[in-house]
Amino acid sequence: MRLAFGDYELDTDLFELRCAGELRSLEPQVFDLLAYLVRHRDRIVSRQELLDELWAGKIVTESTLSSRIKAVRQALGDNGREQQRIATYNRRGYRFVAQTQESPPPLSEREALLRDNALAGSEALGSACLFPQFKGQSHDRPVLAVLPFSHSQGSDEVAWIADVLGEDIGIQLARIPGFMVLSRNTSAYYRLREISIDEIGRELGADYVIEGSVWARGENLRVGLQLQEIASGRLLWSERRVIPADQLAELQEELVCEIVGCIEPELNRAELETLRRRRTVDLGAWALYRQAHATLGMKGWSEESFTEAADLLRQAIAQDPELAFAHAYLALILAIGHLVGLVHGGDWKREATEAAETAVALDSQDSDVLGYAGCAFADMGDYQRGIDMLRRAVEIDPSNAQALAALGAALLQTGEEGGIDYMLHGIRISPRDNRLAAWGALLARGMINYGRLDEAIATAAAACRCDDKIFLPRVVLAIAQIVAGNQAAAALALGDARRIRPGLSIKDIARFASTDEIGLLQRADLL
Repeated sequence: MRLAFGDYELDTDLFELRCAGELRSLEPQVFDLLAYLVRHRDRIVSRQELLDELWAGKIVTESTLSSRIKAVRQALGDNGREQQRIATYNRRGYRFVAQTQESPPPLSEREALLRDNALAGSEALGSACLFPQFKGQSHDRPVLAVLPFSHSQGSDEVAWIADVLGEDIGIQLARIPGFMVLSRNTSAYYRLREISIDEIGRELGADYVIEGSVWARGENLRVGLQLQEIASGRLLWSERRVIPADQLAELQEELVCEIVGCIEPELNRAELETLRRRRTVDLGAWALYRQAHATLGMKGWSEESFTEAADLLRQAIAQDPELAFAHAYLALILAIGHLVGLVHGGDWKREATEAAETAVALDSQDSDVLGYAGCAFADMGDYQRGIDMLRRAVEIDPSNAQALAALGAALLQTGEEGGIDYMLHGIRISPRDNRLAAWGALLARGMINYGRLDEAIATAAAACRCDDKIFLPRVVLAIAQIVAGNQAAAALALGDARRIRPGLSIKDIARFASTDEIGLLQRADLL
């Protein structure tokens, strides 16, 4: 994040503070304190919160905090009397009060070119763009975003608790009639971004944002929750508790009940008893599963990245054979990898089928498990079973964007144009998902099938902008362009696909193109 206020500019990515372009030297603790106050500039931050967050696990006095506040003020040309940038609120804490303006990091020459092309495309296509900016959009229902809960570092158990608690709150909120809850995958986009709550809300088009934290304090867990209204900036509700770690089961149900009850008082408490119960997981296996999840997003789609993700999942299964998530995701990786030509070998289908069957046998009531396994079955050609599982996944968790997108793709494969609507809804509730490029490619392919070429071109182009490391949407964009008679645009799209996948072959393209479409590309001398 780069933030300007007066002559100063704070860059939290480069850990730099500059004044009139000149670098100001700050001790690490002083910089961290400044960055924390700036990141939470929409509210007063208590002294205790600063001590807990910045000196977690260390014994320090309040005089230490006072000296660091003084150092921050000196670096900013401020003081305790004028308080032009950091204000003190007696007995309450501190707040960064300077007028600020966030600016993006400088673009490389290639990034600038991509930006200009994207802007030009957006102007030309207008409302046909699949991924428009959310600012200013209107919704027929209030939109809620549950942000990833912050947590103590270095503890897989606390990280697991934070993920489970945030997920359960989102799932239960999604069941309330009259609300739209954004997918947790979209919210996860903000896990590492230092950006204020009101800015997140505006980016997502959310009316309300829920954030929380889970921190270990000896034998206890300190859990904090708050609900903020974006338009007014009002903090509608907050709660902070310290609870013994061994009371986790009671903690989870009580906190979920309380926050959901604040938003929808009429919700019957009995419904909360249907929340999924999780058995104790092997945290090492869970960490491997999460690492596999991140691999494709970080490294793009290639034989190497799919192989690495599959190997991590096999390690997770070996460590905890009852981790249904790992079995289900392995089935998905193998099935979709073979579908796009990145997983080879004669045993992939046997392994994928066994993994999917095992996952469902272990947990047939988990939305993620059903979403991954259902998608795997559909990708392997068992459409009816896959569609049934995906429908059940969406019933359990209406905010499961992956299941919605997979359901839409499977319906398109079986000749149901209504699959487009499912995919659009999945993308709408997960506008920051790292799988948007793949979903957009499949959606654009479906639009081509139904002669919706303008939409297909806009969708595939938007999907290309979502990820610079996936060749699939570029191939689909080339197909859409050549069908529309735009040979030059098709050549550009294929060239970009070959940049990502230098060995791109006719066989790779034929996985997503009909015989007639291959013929068009060949006659244009593009293959």
